[in-house]
Amino acid sequence: MPIRKVVKKEPVKGIAVKPLKEEICSECGKKRPYSNKTKKLCAVCVRKSQIIKVKEKKAKVRQKKAISTSVLIKKMDALYSVYIRLKGIEKDGYVKCFTCDRVEYWRKIQNGHFQSRRFLSTRFYDFNCAPQCYACNVGLSGMQYEYGIRLDKKYGAGTADHVVQLSKDFCKFNSDELLKMIDETEQKIQFLRKLKDIWD
Repeated sequence: MPIRKVVKKEPVKGIAVKPLKEEICSECGKKRPYSNKTKKLCAVCVRKSQIIKVKEKKAKVRQKKAISTSVLIKKMDALYSVYIRLKGIEKDGYVKCFTCDRVEYWRKIQNGHFQSRRFLSTRFYDFNCAPQCYACNVGLSGMQYEYGIRLDKKYGAGTADHVVQLSKDFCKFNSDELLKMIDETEQKIQFLRKLKDIWD
């Protein structure tokens, strides 16, 4: 293996090399040439600030990825359930079951769906959701036939068919859409709590 000779380059004659002026860095306080004259920072501190910015950017990306759509959908489910039940309150915090007319306190009643929650296009759709007691919603699997009859009676003929058709549409939420929906639902809940004076 040949040995490389290190040849020192001699300064060109007649060209004077101006030494860099050393100043006190505003960040570290050491006397070094400025790399950023505006902020009065040395090269070391400029590099450090660049590394910190890159780390912060990566942390934000990781944080955004950490909030998955499945987590946000669960949060939206919980909030939307509160919204539907508060909306159904008639007097003193009591709600009537949409399918059997049983009256229960709003905390004990559930958010029932005409079309299953697996259909995202109607999962958070007001015409597809109504307060239901545990017996109807869980025990009798939502009482879908009776639910459909009462939907048409309350909102007009063809409402149930419209909800069924809508449930067949493909729908996929992204994180930004879900965060916006969560924010809007929280505002609706606050409005209903003030309107109906319910704070528990």
